[in-house]
Amino acid sequence: MEGQKPENNTGNKGTVTIGYVQWASAEASTHIVKKVLEDMGYNVKTPVLQTGAMYQAAASGEIDAFVCSWLPDTDRNYWEKYGDQLVELNNNYTSAQIGIVVPEYVEIDSLAEMKNYKDKFQGRIVGIDPGAAQMIVVKNDVMPHYGLDDWELTESSGPAMTAELGRSIDKGEWVAVTGWKPHWKWSKWDLKFLKDPDLKMGEGEYIKSMGRPGIKEDIPEVANFLQNYRITTDQLGSVMLKIQDGMSPKKAAAEFVENNQDLVDNWTSRNK
Repeated sequence: MEGQKPENNTGNKGTVTIGYVQWASAEASTHIVKKVLEDMGYNVKTPVLQTGAMYQAAASGEIDAFVCSWLPDTDRNYWEKYGDQLVELNNNYTSAQIGIVVPEYVEIDSLAEMKNYKDKFQGRIVGIDPGAAQMIVVKNDVMPHYGLDDWELTESSGPAMTAELGRSIDKGEWVAVTGWKPHWKWSKWDLKFLKDPDLKMGEGEYIKSMGRPGIKEDIPEVANFLQNYRITTDQLGSVMLKIQDGMSPKKAAAEFVENNQDLVDNWTSRNK
């Protein structure tokens, strides 16, 4: 198992592997966790994985943990498949939301209205990576329910989605994207979620930290930290914005940790 023996001198307590999906919030959160663990004396690997692969890797012990499990709705299918093999550690972010996001100037407010404006939206919703649970929900539940069966859900990535969003806003065009909070785009542009009157995307989300089987017994100090790790919208947003503005995730996380030592001490010292 990872986390049980040192692999090099950079982390004399051993190697811990924290996987994440290439979402802005997950990248920022994971690098904060990585920096704290490195300061605690661990060597930390942070592989980028598709959502399903991340759950599978934790369930099988290939990675030690991840801090980007979106529940109860977004990752529902993966949770149903792998949940009984994982160790729930805590809810690290409690104000999460997913949905279809449009610029504020778009003159509709509900998913139920979208079907009447196919030409304005060019008959498409700009998506992210095809393995993302949100994409599955949008394709299988949202689009059929709201009469968007003949629309295209384009597959791309988080960065490609925001790039397309920015291009459309620069031109004043209507555009709909698969979006979520927390994310830096809410600070950059005036956006809104289209209302989901029939709650096909759920009533609200939380982001949970998950561990592999045996994590509390094998690396209790790491498990304890992850059980205490909680972050707010402002805290996470500050790191995401620095990354978006060109700072490396490593440096942005290091600056955050350096400037929030009381918070870090709370994460790492409680319940020992």
